[in-house]
Amino acid sequence: MDIITIFQVLLRWGVFALVGGLLLAITIFVGYMIYKKAFHGKRSMSKAQGMILFLLSCWLLLVLGLTTLSRGANFTGSFNIDFFSAYINAWNKWSISELQLIIFNMLMFTPLGFLLPLFWKKAEKFKVILFMSVGLTVCIEIVQLLTGTGIFELDDLFHNCIGSLFGYFCIMAVLSVIREKRIRLAPIGKVLIFPCVIGMIIGAVSLVYARQPYGNMPILPAVKQDMSRTQITTDLSLADQPATASLYKNTYTEDQDYIERMAAQISESEEVTFAGIQRREGENRVYTGKSPTSEEVQLNFFFRTGQWRYTTWHDTAKLTAEAAKNRGAFYKNWLKESGLLPDTAVFTLQNNDTLRWDVPEKDNLSTAKTAFTSGSVLMQFDSNLELASMDYGISWNEYVTTEEIISPKAAFEQVEDGNFEQYVPFRQGDTLWVKECKLAYVYDTKGFYQPVYRFTGYINNQDNSWDCQIPALAR
Repeated sequence: MDIITIFQVLLRWGVFALVGGLLLAITIFVGYMIYKKAFHGKRSMSKAQGMILFLLSCWLLLVLGLTTLSRGANFTGSFNIDFFSAYINAWNKWSISELQLIIFNMLMFTPLGFLLPLFWKKAEKFKVILFMSVGLTVCIEIVQLLTGTGIFELDDLFHNCIGSLFGYFCIMAVLSVIREKRIRLAPIGKVLIFPCVIGMIIGAVSLVYARQPYGNMPILPAVKQDMSRTQITTDLSLADQPATASLYKNTYTEDQDYIERMAAQISESEEVTFAGIQRREGENRVYTGKSPTSEEVQLNFFFRTGQWRYTTWHDTAKLTAEAAKNRGAFYKNWLKESGLLPDTAVFTLQNNDTLRWDVPEKDNLSTAKTAFTSGSVLMQFDSNLELASMDYGISWNEYVTTEEIISPKAAFEQVEDGNFEQYVPFRQGDTLWVKECKLAYVYDTKGFYQPVYRFTGYINNQDNSWDCQIPALAR
């Protein structure tokens, strides 16, 4: 979830929180008046406390909306008690979006630590804020677990407490200045320690990443699979001797000039106008624009592979033989002139509605030591024969070096150890049948095309296929 998506979700659920908070405040006010008038209650609430209670109500409803109501019941209802797994995931993917989500989870609870001491005098004590933060987070995690809208994560408990304590130290520093009419360094130092420590950690990790020869592997899991409940069966005969394999790098990885050049060429070819500002969606870059008829168009760049997608969201139409021939000739010429279509590309008409050019990948990548291209270009058109969408999936790769890789047997030991990504956990009594092992390639976070061992098979029966990828480079 990138920062723009976060703000969009905040805006959408913020309206719900304001309306709900207002209704809740009215309910509390009515209850308070009954308490004072009918039961002659002696405890009073100031207008300031009433306003703070309203803000706390809005905040709580917003948090509930973001953590439960905004999600479908798509989760497995399990626990994740592996501490710092969110950081391992962000490291493996080297994802700014994942880092933003971690920081957002911290800041989401900052209002609790900031507002509660203003409403409740006892909350000025550190242990009260800590207890309230832990208790409320545990309640939310249990709700997510029971409703299937999330999993119970230890990292969330840690992040929420950090954010709440940051808000607590902020308000205590403010109250210290107001009450003592002077500025003391100790309260301010407690506030600054949070951003300073986070900044130092991010800086140190970035330095380590920059000094690595290759990128991280997004295929690695944040948490290993629990294989204790699973029986692994295979009849493979796996070599136990290390070998070597070639490494490649995508020519256009993180190439901002290439992105801007493609946007300009599409703008000229399709007569669309793109906004000058690009935004992130995960690790992608997104341009939005307008067609000559003021309809919205979008251009998505996959920053690490040099691939991209243009869409107008128009309905696609079938192509006549003549239209396919004319459109195919026009766009083949355009792709060639733009340097986007290799000479080895093969043209086909798919389903009578899609122009397609395919460039097959080399069979001997592990031993080849030359540049290569692979992938496909797909184009679809609307009823007016205007371009409705274009998927540019061709990768241009340069040979980098040859490195030592682990043996297939060592890779299989990683499978046995559960060191692979899998969305649905294994269940008690599952049998994993591993039927094949091949050397394949995937991109790392720096755009290097790295060798991996791809194991395939099935779980329990052949209808339930399974596969995983194990990094092959010897580290």
